Amino acid sequence: GSLYASPRPPAASIDAFYRDAESVAFWATSFFKETAEARRVRMFRPRALLIRELAGRFGLQGSVFVDIGPGYGILLEEVERLGCFSRVAGIEPAPPLAAICRAKGFDIMEKTLECVETAAMDASFMTAFEVLEHLYDPYAFLVAARQVLKPGGLFMFTTLAVTGFDIQVLWQHSKSIYPPQHINLLSLDGIEKLVARSGFELVDLTTPGNLDVDIVANALRENPALPVSRFERNLVLNCSDDVRERFQSFLRENRMSSHVRAVA
Repeated sequence: GSLYASPRPPAASIDAFYRDAESVAFWATSFFKETAEARRVRMFRPRALLIRELAGRFGLQGSVFVDIGPGYGILLEEVERLGCFSRVAGIEPAPPLAAICRAKGFDIMEKTLECVETAAMDASFMTAFEVLEHLYDPYAFLVAARQVLKPGGLFMFTTLAVTGFDIQVLWQHSKSIYPPQHINLLSLDGIEKLVARSGFELVDLTTPGNLDVDIVANALRENPALPVSRFERNLVLNCSDDVRERFQSFLRENRMSSHVRAVA
Protein backbone atom coordinates (compact mmCIF):
# COMPACT_ATOMS: atom_id res chain seq x y z
CA GLY A 1 0.00 0.00 0.00
CA SER A 2 3.00 2.34 -0.25
CA LEU A 3 3.57 4.90 -3.00
CA TYR A 4 7.00 5.28 -4.55
CA ALA A 5 8.69 6.62 -7.67
CA SER A 6 9.59 3.87 -10.14
CA PRO A 7 11.84 4.16 -11.98
CA ARG A 8 13.74 6.62 -9.80
CA PRO A 9 16.96 8.54 -10.44
CA PRO A 10 20.15 6.57 -9.69
CA ALA A 11 21.40 6.86 -6.09
CA ALA A 12 24.45 8.83 -7.26
CA SER A 13 22.21 11.38 -8.97
CA ILE A 14 20.09 11.81 -5.84
CA ASP A 15 23.24 12.26 -3.72
CA ALA A 16 24.53 14.86 -6.20
CA PHE A 17 21.19 16.67 -6.13
CA TYR A 18 21.25 17.07 -2.34
CA ARG A 19 24.91 18.06 -2.46
CA ASP A 20 24.82 20.60 -5.31
CA ALA A 21 21.24 21.64 -6.11
CA GLU A 22 20.20 25.29 -5.99
CA SER A 23 17.21 24.35 -3.85
CA VAL A 24 19.47 22.84 -1.19
CA ALA A 25 21.59 25.99 -1.20
CA PHE A 26 18.41 28.07 -0.87
CA TRP A 27 17.37 26.09 2.23
CA ALA A 28 20.81 26.68 3.75
CA THR A 29 21.13 30.38 2.95
CA SER A 30 17.54 31.61 3.04
CA PHE A 31 14.73 29.30 4.19
CA PHE A 32 16.29 27.89 7.37
CA LYS A 33 17.69 31.27 8.35
CA GLU A 34 14.45 33.18 7.81
CA THR A 35 12.22 30.63 9.56
CA ALA A 36 14.67 29.53 12.26
CA GLU A 37 13.07 31.05 15.34
CA ALA A 38 9.49 30.16 14.42
CA ARG A 39 10.54 26.57 13.71
CA ARG A 40 12.58 26.47 16.93
CA VAL A 41 9.53 27.26 19.08
CA ARG A 42 6.86 25.32 17.20
CA MET A 43 8.84 22.31 15.98
CA PHE A 44 12.32 21.74 17.38
CA ARG A 45 11.81 22.58 21.05
CA PRO A 46 8.90 20.11 21.40
CA ARG A 47 11.00 17.49 19.60
CA ALA A 48 13.89 18.05 22.00
CA LEU A 49 11.59 17.65 24.99
CA LEU A 50 10.27 14.37 23.56
CA ILE A 51 13.83 13.17 22.98
CA ARG A 52 14.69 13.94 26.62
CA GLU A 53 11.58 12.07 27.80
CA LEU A 54 12.45 9.00 25.70
CA ALA A 55 16.09 9.09 26.84
CA GLY A 56 14.89 9.02 30.42
CA ARG A 57 12.37 6.25 29.80
CA PHE A 58 14.95 3.99 28.13
CA GLY A 59 17.90 4.86 30.39
CA LEU A 60 19.92 6.65 27.72
CA GLN A 61 20.75 9.85 29.63
CA GLY A 62 24.44 10.69 29.42
CA SER A 63 24.90 8.81 26.14
CA VAL A 64 25.70 10.20 22.66
CA PHE A 65 22.89 11.77 20.60
CA VAL A 66 23.15 12.02 16.80
CA ASP A 67 20.69 13.68 14.42
CA ILE A 68 20.76 12.62 10.77
CA GLY A 69 20.22 15.59 8.48
CA PRO A 70 20.32 18.34 11.12
CA GLY A 71 20.03 21.12 8.54
CA TYR A 72 20.50 24.46 10.27
CA GLY A 73 21.34 22.77 13.58
CA ILE A 74 18.37 24.07 15.56
CA LEU A 75 17.43 20.67 16.99
CA LEU A 76 21.04 20.08 17.98
CA GLU A 77 21.00 23.38 19.86
CA GLU A 78 17.74 22.56 21.63
CA VAL A 79 18.87 19.05 22.61
CA GLU A 80 22.22 20.32 23.87
CA ARG A 81 20.46 23.00 25.91
CA LEU A 82 18.57 20.30 27.84
CA GLY A 83 21.86 18.73 28.96
CA CYS A 84 20.70 15.11 28.95
CA PHE A 85 23.43 13.72 26.65
CA SER A 86 27.21 13.58 26.96
CA ARG A 87 27.67 14.62 23.33
CA VAL A 88 25.39 16.02 20.63
CA ALA A 89 26.46 15.49 17.00
CA GLY A 90 25.10 15.21 13.48
CA ILE A 91 25.43 13.45 10.14
CA GLU A 92 24.85 15.97 7.32
CA PRO A 93 25.86 15.19 3.70
CA ALA A 94 25.05 18.67 2.32
CA PRO A 95 28.24 20.79 2.59
CA PRO A 96 26.56 24.19 3.17
CA LEU A 97 24.37 22.79 5.96
CA ALA A 98 27.23 20.84 7.50
CA ALA A 99 29.28 24.06 7.58
CA ILE A 100 26.48 25.91 9.37
CA CYS A 101 26.25 23.22 12.06
CA ARG A 102 30.02 23.18 12.52
CA ALA A 103 30.02 26.96 12.91
CA LYS A 104 27.64 26.43 15.84
CA GLY A 105 30.22 24.16 17.47
CA PHE A 106 28.80 20.73 16.66
CA ASP A 107 30.72 17.65 15.54
CA ILE A 108 29.35 16.88 12.06
CA MET A 109 30.16 13.91 9.86
CA GLU A 110 29.77 15.14 6.26
CA LYS A 111 28.59 12.01 4.49
CA THR A 112 25.45 9.92 4.05
CA LEU A 113 24.50 7.57 6.86
CA GLU A 114 25.11 4.57 4.62
CA CYS A 115 28.79 5.61 4.35
CA VAL A 116 29.35 6.02 8.09
CA GLU A 117 31.57 3.33 9.62
CA THR A 118 29.96 1.05 12.21
CA ALA A 119 30.36 2.50 15.74
CA ALA A 120 32.04 5.64 14.33
CA MET A 121 29.58 7.92 16.12
CA ASP A 122 29.22 5.90 19.37
CA ALA A 123 25.54 6.83 19.25
CA SER A 124 22.89 5.45 21.60
CA PHE A 125 20.08 7.77 20.44
CA MET A 126 19.64 8.70 16.79
CA THR A 127 16.96 10.70 15.02
CA ALA A 128 16.05 11.33 11.39
CA PHE A 129 13.24 13.81 10.78
CA GLU A 130 11.61 13.95 7.33
CA VAL A 131 14.43 11.96 5.71
CA LEU A 132 12.92 8.62 4.66
CA GLU A 133 10.71 10.10 1.93
CA HIS A 134 13.81 11.47 0.13
CA LEU A 135 15.92 8.31 -0.01
CA TYR A 136 16.84 6.06 -2.91
CA ASP A 137 16.75 3.01 -0.63
CA PRO A 138 14.93 3.36 2.73
CA TYR A 139 15.81 -0.23 3.65
CA ALA A 140 19.56 0.40 3.25
CA PHE A 141 19.16 3.57 5.34
CA LEU A 142 17.49 1.75 8.25
CA VAL A 143 20.02 -1.09 8.11
CA ALA A 144 22.82 1.51 8.27
CA ALA A 145 21.10 3.17 11.24
CA ARG A 146 20.94 -0.17 13.08
CA GLN A 147 24.62 -0.84 12.38
CA VAL A 148 25.77 2.62 13.54
CA LEU A 149 23.56 2.62 16.63
CA LYS A 150 24.93 0.94 19.76
CA PRO A 151 23.11 -2.21 20.93
CA GLY A 152 20.06 -1.28 22.97
CA GLY A 153 20.01 2.20 21.42
CA LEU A 154 16.96 4.08 20.20
CA PHE A 155 16.17 5.34 16.70
CA MET A 156 13.33 7.81 16.18
CA PHE A 157 12.31 8.96 12.72
CA THR A 158 9.46 10.85 11.14
CA THR A 159 8.19 10.65 7.59
CA LEU A 160 5.07 11.06 5.48
CA ALA A 161 2.51 8.28 5.19
CA VAL A 162 0.51 7.87 2.01
CA THR A 163 -2.32 6.56 4.19
CA GLY A 164 -2.74 10.02 5.78
CA PHE A 165 -5.90 12.08 5.30
CA ASP A 166 -4.57 14.99 3.24
CA ILE A 167 -2.63 12.80 0.80
CA GLN A 168 -5.53 10.39 0.37
CA VAL A 169 -7.97 13.26 -0.28
CA LEU A 170 -5.78 15.34 -2.60
CA TRP A 171 -3.88 12.43 -4.20
CA GLN A 172 -2.28 13.56 -7.47
CA HIS A 173 -2.84 17.18 -6.42
CA SER A 174 -1.00 16.68 -3.11
CA LYS A 175 2.16 18.77 -2.75
CA SER A 176 3.65 15.91 -0.72
CA ILE A 177 3.83 13.79 -3.89
CA TYR A 178 6.82 15.63 -5.27
CA PRO A 179 9.72 13.83 -6.97
CA PRO A 180 12.68 14.12 -6.96
CA GLN A 181 12.33 15.50 -3.41
CA HIS A 182 9.75 12.96 -2.21
CA ILE A 183 10.10 9.55 -3.84
CA ASN A 184 8.81 7.30 -1.03
CA LEU A 185 5.47 7.68 0.74
CA LEU A 186 5.06 4.52 2.79
CA SER A 187 1.86 3.20 4.32
CA LEU A 188 1.76 2.52 8.05
CA ASP A 189 1.83 -1.20 7.30
CA GLY A 190 4.80 -0.61 5.02
CA ILE A 191 6.68 1.25 7.77
CA GLU A 192 6.05 -1.55 10.26
CA LYS A 193 7.32 -4.17 7.81
CA LEU A 194 10.35 -2.06 6.83
CA VAL A 195 11.37 -1.49 10.46
CA ALA A 196 11.11 -5.21 11.27
CA ARG A 197 12.94 -6.24 8.09
CA SER A 198 15.78 -3.85 8.98
CA GLY A 199 16.39 -5.63 12.27
CA PHE A 200 14.77 -3.12 14.61
CA GLU A 201 12.10 -3.72 17.20
CA LEU A 202 9.27 -1.21 16.80
CA VAL A 203 8.54 0.50 20.12
CA ASP A 204 5.95 3.03 18.99
CA LEU A 205 4.26 4.15 15.76
CA THR A 206 2.00 7.20 15.87
CA THR A 207 0.66 9.90 13.54
CA PRO A 208 0.90 13.08 15.65
CA GLY A 209 0.13 15.40 12.73
CA ASN A 210 -1.65 18.72 13.16
CA LEU A 211 -1.92 19.93 9.57
CA ASP A 212 -3.97 17.48 7.48
CA VAL A 213 -7.20 19.49 7.62
CA ASP A 214 -5.39 22.78 6.99
CA ILE A 215 -3.47 21.30 4.05
CA VAL A 216 -6.68 20.23 2.32
CA ALA A 217 -8.37 23.55 3.11
CA ASN A 218 -5.44 25.54 1.70
CA ALA A 219 -5.36 23.40 -1.44
CA LEU A 220 -9.07 24.07 -2.03
CA ARG A 221 -8.59 27.80 -1.51
CA GLU A 222 -5.81 27.77 -4.10
CA ASN A 223 -7.84 25.67 -6.54
CA PRO A 224 -11.59 25.43 -5.79
CA ALA A 225 -12.01 23.05 -8.75
CA LEU A 226 -10.12 20.20 -7.11
CA PRO A 227 -12.10 16.92 -7.24
CA VAL A 228 -12.88 16.72 -3.52
CA SER A 229 -16.14 15.29 -2.19
CA ARG A 230 -18.87 17.58 -0.86
CA PHE A 231 -18.43 16.14 2.63
CA GLU A 232 -14.66 16.74 2.70
CA ARG A 233 -15.06 20.22 1.21
CA ASN A 234 -17.66 21.19 3.79
CA LEU A 235 -15.61 19.71 6.63
CA VAL A 236 -12.39 21.60 5.91
CA LEU A 237 -13.86 24.89 4.65
CA ASN A 238 -17.20 25.48 6.40
CA CYS A 239 -17.14 23.74 9.77
CA SER A 240 -16.21 25.60 12.95
CA ASP A 241 -12.63 25.67 14.22
CA ASP A 242 -13.71 23.39 17.06
CA VAL A 243 -15.09 20.74 14.69
CA ARG A 244 -11.99 20.95 12.49
CA GLU A 245 -9.70 20.49 15.49
CA ARG A 246 -11.74 17.57 16.82
CA PHE A 247 -11.53 15.91 13.40
CA GLN A 248 -7.75 16.50 13.35
CA SER A 249 -7.59 14.93 16.82
CA PHE A 250 -9.53 11.95 15.44
CA LEU A 251 -6.93 11.58 12.68
CA ARG A 252 -4.08 11.73 15.20
CA GLU A 253 -5.61 9.25 17.61
CA ASN A 254 -6.51 6.72 14.91
CA ARG A 255 -3.19 6.89 13.04
CA MET A 256 -4.79 8.55 10.01
CA SER A 257 -2.62 11.66 9.77
CA SER A 258 0.05 11.82 7.07
CA HIS A 259 2.75 12.84 9.60
CA VAL A 260 4.24 9.66 11.09
CA ARG A 261 6.62 9.20 14.02
CA ALA A 262 8.30 5.85 14.64
CA VAL A 263 10.46 4.83 17.59
CA ALA A 264 12.51 1.67 17.23
